[in-house]
Formats: sequence, structure tokens, C-alpha cells
Amino acid sequence: DYDFEGSAISQILDVLAYNTYYTAFNTNMVVNELFLDSATLRDNVVSLAKQLGYTPKSITSPKASVSMALTFTGTAPAEVSIKKGSGFVTNFDGSLYRYILKENMRVSVANSVATFTDIPIYEGSQITTSTLVNSTDSQRFIIDNSGVDIGTLNVRVFQAVNSSIFKDYKQAYNILDIGASDEVFFVSEIEDEKYEIFFGDGVLGKKLENNNLVQMSYIVTNGSSTNGAKTFTFNGLMEDENGTTVTLPFSISSISTTSVASGGADIETIDKIKYNAPKFYGSQNRAVTQNDYKAIVRNLYPATSDVIVFGGEDQEPPAYGKVFLSIKPKEAVTLSSFTKNELKDSCLLYTSPS
Repeated sequence: DYDFEGSAISQILDVLAYNTYYTAFNTNMVVNELFLDSATLRDNVVSLAKQLGYTPKSITSPKASVSMALTFTGTAPAEVSIKKGSGFVTNFDGSLYRYILKENMRVSVANSVATFTDIPIYEGSQITTSTLVNSTDSQRFIIDNSGVDIGTLNVRVFQAVNSSIFKDYKQAYNILDIGASDEVFFVSEIEDEKYEIFFGDGVLGKKLENNNLVQMSYIVTNGSSTNGAKTFTFNGLMEDENGTTVTLPFSISSISTTSVASGGADIETIDKIKYNAPKFYGSQNRAVTQNDYKAIVRNLYPATSDVIVFGGEDQEPPAYGKVFLSIKPKEAVTLSSFTKNELKDSCLLYTSPS
């Protein structure tokens, strides 16, 4: 009798069976990554969300506001400003964190006292990078830090390396009303939770010229780690009206927190991208229906736990022509006045003119 189990053809059939099984498994996994609902790798989910015009939210820095009065004991300057990138520190949960200003804040000195009111501060460290434009190469403008808060990104384009002439570019979220001379840039998430900056091509946005210098400034943050921080100590750098660093003796006569740190959020997760991307696409970048407002608010304020939207016609008495939003933040009981005003102004950009 012929021993089939020990034959070469039996071994070949086993190998082919295993090969077919693993090929079918790999094919199934690859096909799953082609659809937003079944994709599991972040890079693939982000790529599929791009096709819906959705950019996942980056990590978001907590915001707070403080008021402070400085008293100069000697000859006081006429004006004093706190330099951007510096500011305050806080001890939260046993660790020190920096809260900084995004822009310089200048006030006048009266009777040797400089009073700063509602200073907006953000948790993190400010990073500034410069890149020389080389139009002969296929150049990419990549932000290498994965902890960057894209909402704090400022892009400035200088005419040349040593030039003092520059233009501040604004982030564009869609291509509506963008012309060939508009100074805008686009942001897209790439691999490893990093981001890439794109400029116009001369049709949609102004095209960069050779030897331009692109300066990018942004805040690298710890996200939601310091939501709720309310005690701050000043350690910032100051300049007088001549741009000279203030070394004169002064004392902090008062410092108070007018808005507790809130709004910090971690980078948008895969599950959130799958949930938010189709809804944001359904809103078509305009706020009309209740679901439109819900999708837009979650995109503008990632630290949203829940949001309720209703029209003024449902009020008692009715308030026609108005929309009411009730937002529950994740790490706080209520929204700060600063965040409310910021959300209100941002939502108005999506409303259709009546």
C-alpha cells in the first residue's frame, strides 16, 4: 500500500493550505483598512477622514487668565510688557507646569504700578522654527513635535533670511473665498501624530517664492494634565517701551486668577475620529441644523463631554432667530467666560447670513 501521509505531495498540500489561509487573512485585514468604520491603524483612519474634509484635532493646551499688579520701587518705565513665551508657573498634582503668553502684552505704568488685567495664558512651552524656501526641491514643512497644539500655530513668512519685512499667514479650513493672493496655509496630520503645513499653489492661496523664510511658532503642551489649575506664580520676562529687558526692582503687589485653567484635551482618538468625521462632513461647514452645531462645537472645543442644542422657537417665551448651546466640559463643572466668548465668536463664522 502507498503511504500518502508521508509523501511529498501531502507536505506540499499542507504548505499550500497554510499559505492560502494566511493570504486570505492578510487580504481581509488590508480590506478592513480601506473603510473608516473598520480601520484600526491611526494613519489609515486619518487618511480616510481627510477624504471627508476632516482634520483630527490635535492635543489642546489648557487656557487660564490671571490679573496682576507690579509695583516698581525705583524709577519706573513708562510702559512695560510681558514677553510671549514666558509668564507663569503652577504646581499641580505635585509637578511644575509652565503657563505662557502667546503674544506680548503691554500696559502703561501709572504711579509706579503696572496693572495687567485678564492675561490669557496657555500651558506648555513655545517653540519657534525657521525654514528657508527652496522651490527647486520637493520641500515639506513638517512639525516634528507630536505634542503641538495646532490652535496656537502662528506662521510668518519673511521676504528673505535677513529681511524684517514679513506677512502673517492665516490657517484656512476650506477653499471657499480663497484667491491666488490670499496669504493662507493648510494643516494636515501625517504619520506618527505629526503635522504638515501646506501653502498655496498660486491658484488656491499665495505661492511661496524662492528664498522666502518660513517661521513657525507653536506651543507644545501636556494636554489635559493641568485642567483645574488655579494658583500661578509669575516668572516671566518683561521689557520696557524701548524693548530693553526690565531689570529694575519691582514687587508683585497682587495676583489673582480670573479664569481657572480649562479646555485642555488629549489628541483626538481613533474612535472619536470615526464618530466626528462623518458628522462634520454632514454639516458641510455650515451651522444650520442641531446636528451641525453639535459637530462644529465638538470640533472647536475637543474637551466637550456633551452638548445640547435647541432653537429659540422652543424657548418660553420664544426667542426667534437665536440658537442656544448647552455644553458640558470634561474636566470642569462649567465653561469659563473666556471660553464661552471664544466659542460664540467661532460658531458665528459658520452661520449663514440672514
